[in-house]
Amino acid sequence: MDRAPDGRLLLGDVVGDLVGLDAQTAVVETRNGLVEIPVALVSVAKLVPASTADELALEDIVARGWQAAETDHLGGWLLRASGGFTGRGNSVLPLRQPGVPLDEALTVAAAWYAERGLPLTLQIPTESRRLLDAELGERGWDFSTDVHVMTGRLDVLSAEDLPDAPVLIDTAPDDAWLTRYRDGKGTDPNARGILTRHERVAFASIRSRDGEVLAIGRGTVDEEWLGVTAVEVASERRRSGLARAVTAALWSWGLANGALRSHLEVSADNAPAIALYERLGYRTHHDYRYRTAPAQPADREPDHFG
Repeated sequence: MDRAPDGRLLLGDVVGDLVGLDAQTAVVETRNGLVEIPVALVSVAKLVPASTADELALEDIVARGWQAAETDHLGGWLLRASGGFTGRGNSVLPLRQPGVPLDEALTVAAAWYAERGLPLTLQIPTESRRLLDAELGERGWDFSTDVHVMTGRLDVLSAEDLPDAPVLIDTAPDDAWLTRYRDGKGTDPNARGILTRHERVAFASIRSRDGEVLAIGRGTVDEEWLGVTAVEVASERRRSGLARAVTAALWSWGLANGALRSHLEVSADNAPAIALYERLGYRTHHDYRYRTAPAQPADREPDHFG
């Protein structure tokens, strides 16, 4: 700790992940490494919201884990199309400025999507792109339910009381896995493509003795992030710990493939899934929503990764 000329301790900020805490010491992992702080010297501790740069960097990672069939760039906007399967696969992600006035950017983007028979939809991180969100709102653009992007460190996440059910990890989904996904929609070529279009991807499943798929999940690793998607459980086996077991198995796979942190996305109105992931140790990093041009109403599947 720095001191003033008269010997008084000077207050300073330490920003990072709290990775250890006991009665004497708090251990924070910062961008420059681990910092040990005597608890007696801590005056204020609080959760710090993600910065704009952190939000957009994570959105870039999440996009890599859910790769669209077609992509293009309009300046810093990422245009994605996947035959209408999921909002994330068929929307503009404004990671940076488009490099042209907004009206021109929207006109160009609308034409790109019209060529593919799709409405113009933007995926808006609600805090880091709040001015764009407000502008589209004033223009009468429709909006979706917010989606939470939840994150956690793999060395902190924890699942207890897992069922005695082996989790299979495969490099590709079979027809039974795809049939379980979204009540059979995984067998559609557009869905199969977006699920499998990744270099480091895993498909987890729990199966009954007769081969029925009871629970599934999908994992991808990009840089040091494990993305957890497509966690679903047969209706008659919900609330039995199978989702926790699948998720924990994907954590192990992610750690073995170089991941240190995990992200997942869940609709803000999916209270059971949010409660599950919070029990596992995930916390909301930021939110996003979809904005759709009023003249082109959305006709897409919403994201329900939980």
